[in-house]
Amino acid sequence: MPAQTQPSKIESAVFGGLKRPWFTPRRRLKTELLDEPGHSRETLAGNFRDIAFLNRWFGGWNLVDRCLQPSLPDERPATLTIVDLASGAADVPLALARRWQKRGINLAITALEIDPAIIELAQEAACREKVASFEAVAADVFTYPFSEGQTFDFVTCSLAFHHFSPEKCVEMLRLMVRLTGRTFVVNDLRRGWFGWFGSKLLTWLVARHPFTRHDGPLSVLRAYTVEEMEALVRAANLDPSLKIKVRRGPFSRLAVVGKRKGN
Repeated sequence: MPAQTQPSKIESAVFGGLKRPWFTPRRRLKTELLDEPGHSRETLAGNFRDIAFLNRWFGGWNLVDRCLQPSLPDERPATLTIVDLASGAADVPLALARRWQKRGINLAITALEIDPAIIELAQEAACREKVASFEAVAADVFTYPFSEGQTFDFVTCSLAFHHFSPEKCVEMLRLMVRLTGRTFVVNDLRRGWFGWFGSKLLTWLVARHPFTRHDGPLSVLRAYTVEEMEALVRAANLDPSLKIKVRRGPFSRLAVVGKRKGN
Protein backbone atom coordinates (compact mmCIF):
# COMPACT_ATOMS: atom_id res chain seq x y z
CA MET A 1 0.00 0.00 0.00
CA PRO A 2 1.80 3.14 -1.17
CA ALA A 3 2.00 5.94 1.35
CA GLN A 4 1.30 9.62 0.89
CA THR A 5 4.06 11.80 2.35
CA GLN A 6 3.32 15.24 0.81
CA PRO A 7 0.07 17.13 0.23
CA SER A 8 -1.33 16.42 -3.21
CA LYS A 9 -1.71 19.01 -5.96
CA ILE A 10 -5.47 18.66 -6.24
CA GLU A 11 -6.22 18.53 -2.51
CA SER A 12 -7.00 22.23 -2.21
CA ALA A 13 -9.10 22.11 -5.38
CA VAL A 14 -11.15 19.12 -4.17
CA PHE A 15 -11.48 20.06 -0.50
CA GLY A 16 -11.04 23.83 -0.70
CA GLY A 17 -14.74 24.59 -0.42
CA LEU A 18 -15.30 22.32 2.57
CA LYS A 19 -15.51 23.71 6.08
CA ARG A 20 -13.72 21.56 8.63
CA PRO A 21 -15.54 21.52 11.98
CA TRP A 22 -13.33 22.63 14.86
CA PHE A 23 -13.68 19.21 16.49
CA THR A 24 -12.37 17.37 13.40
CA PRO A 25 -8.57 16.97 13.30
CA ARG A 26 -6.56 17.97 10.27
CA ARG A 27 -5.55 15.10 8.03
CA ARG A 28 -2.11 13.76 8.93
CA LEU A 29 0.39 12.63 6.28
CA LYS A 30 2.87 10.81 8.50
CA THR A 31 3.90 7.42 7.07
CA GLU A 32 2.57 4.30 8.78
CA LEU A 33 5.04 1.60 9.82
CA LEU A 34 3.37 -0.93 7.53
CA ASP A 35 4.15 1.28 4.52
CA GLU A 36 7.88 1.19 5.18
CA PRO A 37 9.87 -1.43 3.20
CA GLY A 38 11.79 -4.48 4.33
CA HIS A 39 9.55 -5.99 7.01
CA SER A 40 10.08 -9.60 8.00
CA ARG A 41 7.45 -12.23 7.34
CA GLU A 42 6.91 -12.58 11.11
CA THR A 43 6.26 -8.84 11.45
CA LEU A 44 3.76 -8.79 8.60
CA ALA A 45 1.97 -11.91 9.85
CA GLY A 46 1.59 -10.46 13.35
CA ASN A 47 0.26 -7.15 12.08
CA PHE A 48 -2.26 -8.75 9.72
CA ARG A 49 -3.51 -11.09 12.44
CA ASP A 50 -4.43 -7.98 14.42
CA ILE A 51 -6.05 -6.36 11.38
CA ALA A 52 -8.17 -9.45 10.75
CA PHE A 53 -9.24 -9.51 14.41
CA LEU A 54 -10.25 -5.85 14.31
CA ASN A 55 -12.08 -6.31 11.01
CA ARG A 56 -13.95 -9.26 12.43
CA TRP A 57 -15.18 -7.66 15.63
CA PHE A 58 -15.20 -3.93 14.87
CA GLY A 59 -17.06 -3.30 11.68
CA GLY A 60 -14.92 -4.41 8.76
CA TRP A 61 -16.42 -7.72 7.66
CA ASN A 62 -19.99 -6.86 8.63
CA LEU A 63 -19.95 -3.48 6.90
CA VAL A 64 -18.87 -4.93 3.54
CA ASP A 65 -21.30 -7.83 3.87
CA ARG A 66 -24.24 -5.49 4.59
CA CYS A 67 -23.32 -3.22 1.68
CA LEU A 68 -23.23 -6.14 -0.77
CA GLN A 69 -26.30 -7.99 0.50
CA PRO A 70 -28.86 -6.02 -1.56
CA SER A 71 -26.99 -6.94 -4.76
CA LEU A 72 -27.03 -10.69 -4.20
CA PRO A 73 -29.28 -12.38 -6.80
CA ASP A 74 -32.51 -14.01 -5.64
CA GLU A 75 -31.68 -17.14 -7.63
CA ARG A 76 -28.38 -18.48 -6.40
CA PRO A 77 -25.86 -18.76 -9.27
CA ALA A 78 -23.12 -21.35 -9.31
CA THR A 79 -20.48 -18.69 -8.65
CA LEU A 80 -20.15 -14.97 -8.05
CA THR A 81 -16.87 -13.15 -8.67
CA ILE A 82 -15.12 -10.54 -6.54
CA VAL A 83 -11.86 -8.64 -6.88
CA ASP A 84 -10.38 -7.16 -3.71
CA LEU A 85 -8.00 -4.29 -4.49
CA ALA A 86 -5.04 -3.47 -2.22
CA SER A 87 -6.18 -6.60 -0.43
CA GLY A 88 -3.62 -7.02 2.32
CA ALA A 89 -3.92 -10.57 3.64
CA ALA A 90 -7.42 -10.84 2.07
CA ASP A 91 -9.29 -11.39 5.32
CA VAL A 92 -12.36 -9.47 4.09
CA PRO A 93 -13.09 -11.46 0.89
CA LEU A 94 -12.26 -14.71 2.68
CA ALA A 95 -14.77 -13.83 5.39
CA LEU A 96 -17.39 -13.17 2.72
CA ALA A 97 -16.61 -16.54 1.09
CA ARG A 98 -17.18 -18.35 4.40
CA ARG A 99 -20.44 -16.57 5.11
CA TRP A 100 -21.88 -16.83 1.63
CA GLN A 101 -21.02 -20.49 1.28
CA LYS A 102 -23.50 -21.15 4.08
CA ARG A 103 -26.10 -19.38 1.92
CA GLY A 104 -25.34 -21.55 -1.09
CA ILE A 105 -23.13 -19.01 -2.87
CA ASN A 106 -19.66 -19.86 -4.12
CA LEU A 107 -17.39 -16.83 -4.29
CA ALA A 108 -14.47 -16.77 -6.71
CA ILE A 109 -11.90 -14.36 -5.26
CA THR A 110 -9.16 -12.38 -6.98
CA ALA A 111 -6.95 -10.48 -4.52
CA LEU A 112 -4.43 -7.85 -5.63
CA GLU A 113 -1.73 -6.62 -3.25
CA ILE A 114 1.56 -4.96 -4.15
CA ASP A 115 3.75 -6.80 -1.59
CA PRO A 116 4.60 -10.42 -2.57
CA ALA A 117 5.23 -11.34 1.08
CA ILE A 118 1.71 -10.26 2.03
CA ILE A 119 0.32 -12.17 -0.95
CA GLU A 120 1.91 -15.33 0.48
CA LEU A 121 0.07 -14.72 3.75
CA ALA A 122 -3.19 -14.35 1.82
CA GLN A 123 -2.59 -17.59 -0.08
CA GLU A 124 -1.88 -19.44 3.15
CA ALA A 125 -5.06 -18.04 4.72
CA ALA A 126 -7.09 -19.22 1.72
CA CYS A 127 -5.59 -22.70 2.08
CA ARG A 128 -6.45 -22.80 5.78
CA GLU A 129 -10.01 -21.71 4.99
CA LYS A 130 -10.18 -24.27 2.16
CA VAL A 131 -11.39 -21.61 -0.27
CA ALA A 132 -10.88 -23.28 -3.63
CA SER A 133 -11.67 -20.35 -5.93
CA PHE A 134 -8.91 -18.00 -4.83
CA GLU A 135 -6.26 -16.20 -6.87
CA ALA A 136 -3.78 -13.82 -5.27
CA VAL A 137 -1.71 -11.53 -7.48
CA ALA A 138 1.30 -9.46 -6.43
CA ALA A 139 0.67 -6.27 -8.38
CA ASP A 140 0.14 -2.53 -8.16
CA VAL A 141 -3.61 -2.09 -8.67
CA PHE A 142 -3.03 1.18 -10.52
CA THR A 143 -0.87 -0.42 -13.22
CA TYR A 144 -2.25 -3.97 -13.33
CA PRO A 145 -3.30 -4.83 -16.92
CA PHE A 146 -6.95 -5.78 -16.49
CA SER A 147 -8.40 -7.09 -19.74
CA GLU A 148 -10.46 -4.72 -21.84
CA GLY A 149 -14.06 -5.02 -20.73
CA GLN A 150 -13.20 -7.34 -17.81
CA THR A 151 -15.65 -7.09 -14.94
CA PHE A 152 -16.37 -8.77 -11.63
CA ASP A 153 -19.71 -9.03 -9.86
CA PHE A 154 -18.25 -7.19 -6.87
CA VAL A 155 -15.23 -4.95 -6.34
CA THR A 156 -14.00 -4.15 -2.84
CA CYS A 157 -11.19 -2.17 -1.25
CA SER A 158 -10.75 -2.21 2.52
CA LEU A 159 -8.57 -0.03 4.75
CA ALA A 160 -6.52 1.27 1.84
CA PHE A 161 -7.96 4.66 0.88
CA HIS A 162 -6.36 6.40 3.86
CA HIS A 163 -2.99 5.32 2.46
CA PHE A 164 -3.67 7.13 -0.82
CA SER A 165 -3.49 10.75 -1.91
CA PRO A 166 -6.71 12.35 -3.19
CA GLU A 167 -5.46 11.81 -6.77
CA LYS A 168 -5.01 8.11 -6.15
CA CYS A 169 -8.39 7.87 -4.42
CA VAL A 170 -10.03 9.38 -7.50
CA GLU A 171 -8.11 6.96 -9.73
CA MET A 172 -9.13 4.03 -7.55
CA LEU A 173 -12.80 5.02 -7.63
CA ARG A 174 -12.72 5.16 -11.42
CA LEU A 175 -11.02 1.77 -11.59
CA MET A 176 -13.59 0.22 -9.25
CA VAL A 177 -16.44 1.56 -11.38
CA ARG A 178 -14.81 0.20 -14.55
CA LEU A 179 -14.45 -3.28 -13.03
CA THR A 180 -17.86 -3.46 -11.33
CA GLY A 181 -20.60 -5.65 -12.74
CA ARG A 182 -22.96 -5.28 -9.78
CA THR A 183 -21.63 -3.30 -6.81
CA PHE A 184 -18.40 -1.86 -5.47
CA VAL A 185 -17.62 -1.08 -1.83
CA VAL A 186 -14.90 1.06 -0.31
CA ASN A 187 -14.50 0.20 3.38
CA ASP A 188 -12.28 2.56 5.32
CA LEU A 189 -11.93 4.61 8.46
CA ARG A 190 -13.56 7.97 9.20
CA ARG A 191 -11.35 10.73 10.59
CA GLY A 192 -12.35 12.22 13.93
CA TRP A 193 -11.17 12.60 17.49
CA PHE A 194 -13.71 10.05 18.73
CA GLY A 195 -12.35 7.45 16.30
CA TRP A 196 -8.77 8.34 17.19
CA PHE A 197 -9.41 7.96 20.92
CA GLY A 198 -11.33 4.72 20.37
CA SER A 199 -8.56 3.30 18.19
CA LYS A 200 -5.94 4.31 20.75
CA LEU A 201 -7.83 2.55 23.53
CA LEU A 202 -8.81 -0.47 21.46
CA THR A 203 -5.36 -1.20 20.08
CA TRP A 204 -3.88 -0.83 23.55
CA LEU A 205 -6.39 -3.32 24.94
CA VAL A 206 -6.53 -5.99 22.22
CA ALA A 207 -3.69 -5.52 19.70
CA ARG A 208 -0.73 -7.80 20.12
CA HIS A 209 1.62 -6.26 17.59
CA PRO A 210 3.42 -2.90 18.04
CA PHE A 211 2.72 -1.97 14.40
CA THR A 212 -1.01 -2.16 15.09
CA ARG A 213 -0.72 0.01 18.18
CA HIS A 214 1.21 2.63 16.23
CA ASP A 215 -0.62 2.49 12.89
CA GLY A 216 -4.19 2.10 14.15
CA PRO A 217 -4.62 5.59 15.67
CA LEU A 218 -2.50 7.14 12.90
CA SER A 219 -4.73 5.51 10.27
CA VAL A 220 -7.73 7.35 11.73
CA LEU A 221 -5.89 10.68 11.44
CA ARG A 222 -4.83 9.87 7.86
CA ALA A 223 -8.40 8.96 6.87
CA TYR A 224 -10.98 11.10 5.07
CA THR A 225 -14.19 12.50 6.52
CA VAL A 226 -17.57 11.72 4.97
CA GLU A 227 -17.65 15.19 3.39
CA GLU A 228 -14.17 14.74 1.94
CA MET A 229 -15.05 11.33 0.54
CA GLU A 230 -18.17 12.79 -1.05
CA ALA A 231 -15.95 15.45 -2.63
CA LEU A 232 -13.64 12.75 -4.00
CA VAL A 233 -16.62 10.94 -5.52
CA ARG A 234 -17.71 14.18 -7.21
CA ALA A 235 -14.17 14.82 -8.46
CA ALA A 236 -14.03 11.33 -9.98
CA ASN A 237 -17.03 12.18 -12.21
CA LEU A 238 -18.20 8.57 -12.10
CA ASP A 239 -20.50 6.66 -14.44
CA PRO A 240 -24.06 7.93 -13.85
CA SER A 241 -25.41 4.41 -14.38
CA LEU A 242 -24.33 3.64 -10.82
CA LYS A 243 -26.13 4.78 -7.70
CA ILE A 244 -23.33 5.89 -5.36
CA LYS A 245 -23.65 6.67 -1.68
CA VAL A 246 -21.16 7.55 1.05
CA ARG A 247 -22.32 6.23 4.39
CA ARG A 248 -21.15 6.08 7.97
CA GLY A 249 -20.44 2.70 9.53
CA PRO A 250 -19.97 1.59 13.14
CA PHE A 251 -16.70 2.11 15.02
CA SER A 252 -15.75 5.17 12.94
CA ARG A 253 -15.95 3.28 9.67
CA LEU A 254 -16.85 4.83 6.35
CA ALA A 255 -18.17 3.15 3.21
CA VAL A 256 -18.62 4.19 -0.39
CA VAL A 257 -21.17 1.97 -2.12
CA GLY A 258 -21.69 2.06 -5.86
CA LYS A 259 -24.51 -0.10 -7.20
CA ARG A 260 -25.40 -0.57 -10.86
CA LYS A 261 -29.04 0.11 -11.56
CA GLY A 262 -31.08 -3.07 -11.86
CA ASN A 263 -28.90 -5.04 -9.43
